[in-house]
Amino acid sequence: MKNKVILITGTNAGIGKSIVKTLEKEKCIIIATSRKKNNNKNRKNIYYHNLDVTKEDQWKEIMHYIKKQFGKLDVLINNAGVRISGDVENTSLKLWNDIINVNLTSMFIGCKYAVPLLKKSKNASIVNLASITSIRGVKNMIAYSASKGAIVSFTASLALDLAKNGIRVNAVAPGAVDTKMVWSLKKEINSMKKFNQRMKEAHPIGRIATPQEIANVVIFLAGIESSFITGITLPVDGGRSIR
Repeated sequence: MKNKVILITGTNAGIGKSIVKTLEKEKCIIIATSRKKNNNKNRKNIYYHNLDVTKEDQWKEIMHYIKKQFGKLDVLINNAGVRISGDVENTSLKLWNDIINVNLTSMFIGCKYAVPLLKKSKNASIVNLASITSIRGVKNMIAYSASKGAIVSFTASLALDLAKNGIRVNAVAPGAVDTKMVWSLKKEINSMKKFNQRMKEAHPIGRIATPQEIANVVIFLAGIESSFITGITLPVDGGRSIR
C-alpha cells in the first residue's frame, strides 16, 4: 500500500475504523470519511473529512479535493451503510428508499465520480461492503437484504466495465460482526443468552467476527496481493453461507 491514495467511507466506528487503523501502519495516504462530524485531527498520512454518501454534491467535492491534493486515487472502499429491520408489511416506502440510498445508491455515486481518478492509477481497485444477506435470505430484513443483494451484481457488472482500465472491483460479504449494527440486533432479541446462542448456531465457527477480521480481507482485496481477482463477492462469515 506504499504511496497509495485510499478513500474509505464510514470510518467513525466498526469495520471502517479498523481499516483505517490497519492501513495507518502502511506508508499510504488515507482519506477517512464519515457522515457525522469527526473530531479526529489530521495526521501525517490521514485526512479526515465529512461525507454524506447519499449526497452527490459532497462526492463531487471530495473527489475535487483528492484531484487537487494528490492527482489520483488508487483505492475506493465503500464501507458506509445502515442496518434496519422490517418485513414487507411494516417497512414504509420512505424507509425502503432511505436504506437503498445509503447502502446501494451511494456506491453508484461514489464509483461514478471516483473512476476518473482511479483511471490515473496503475493498479486501482474498488472494494464494496456487502453482507451475508447479499447471498442468502434473512427474516425481517427486506430492505436491507435487497440493498445488499444488489451490491453483488453491481460489483460484478462494474468489474466487467472497468477491466479494460485495469481497475479491479470486488466485494466482501461479512457474517455477523461485533459492531453497532449487531448491537441493534442484541436489543431486538433482548437477551444476551439467546443472542449468543443464535450467533453460535448461525456461524459454524461458533462466534461472530471482529471488525479487524473483516478489515484484513478488505485490505487484501484492495491491494496488489489480489491482483488477479475481480468481480467476486467474498463471504467472510465463519461458514454461515455454507450452512
